[in-house]
Amino acid sequence: MHRSVPTVLFVILLAGCSQTETEQVPIPITFQAGYNLSVAVTTRAPIYDIDQMEPIQILRSDGTADYSSHTAPDLTGTVLADGTVTPSIPQYYDQSGIQANFLAFYPAARSIQGGIANFKITGQEDITAAQNVYGGSSGSPATVTLAFRHLLAQIRVLVSAQNNSAASSWGPITYIKIQAATSMDMNLNAWPVLNAASNPESELLPTSIGDNASQNITTTYTSAGSLMILTTSYPVVLKVKTANKAEQTVTTSLWYLNYSNVYTIRLYFKNNSIEVQ
Repeated sequence: MHRSVPTVLFVILLAGCSQTETEQVPIPITFQAGYNLSVAVTTRAPIYDIDQMEPIQILRSDGTADYSSHTAPDLTGTVLADGTVTPSIPQYYDQSGIQANFLAFYPAARSIQGGIANFKITGQEDITAAQNVYGGSSGSPATVTLAFRHLLAQIRVLVSAQNNSAASSWGPITYIKIQAATSMDMNLNAWPVLNAASNPESELLPTSIGDNASQNITTTYTSAGSLMILTTSYPVVLKVKTANKAEQTVTTSLWYLNYSNVYTIRLYFKNNSIEVQ
């Protein structure tokens, strides 16, 4: 006996309703940031607390890590004192199971193109970066831990006079400057390191006391500011100007600066000369 058409349709609908579809729930990606405090930094220019970086710039590349096509960060992140990172855009794993990759840096780059991030500095910025991190997948979630490191060297300048007569003859310091590259590139697909840009820019950068200061020189060593600059293999030369004398050129014995290190230059003012001690 043949079933009627309405009966057949009812059986089909009933069978369809009995099937349950399993929906894939997106798996969120969590972030944590750490900082490599290999040196003690106490001046106002360098970053020495992880939550001073706000916001950090984050790039994402799924599958094989390759940031060559990026022209801007994919998101930013706010870092708390315990290192927890709150992303500006919630991140989820691709449901296909491919690997998620991230890298981060601070501050924002001037430009990103062809896998190169370009930065412009004044000497008072602390550029930091965390190398590419393999952040797990939907089948193997993992906290993305961004390990930041300093990419510039810090120079601190201390000044002292031989005696009160020497201090008076020089007068207050107007500025202390260093010729340094101010445009630098970071390869986003390599270990994070800065190099002078292919189209270099170079300027005489003042220490943190500025270029129109009026800082007295005493017979006790005191700070005359600090400067964050790119690593270099040539001797560091200072331009020193005081209220009572013309600009002086002082060549130091620093032939190589390594990123993340702090270097102290002591200038000893005599009546007619400046010694490096």
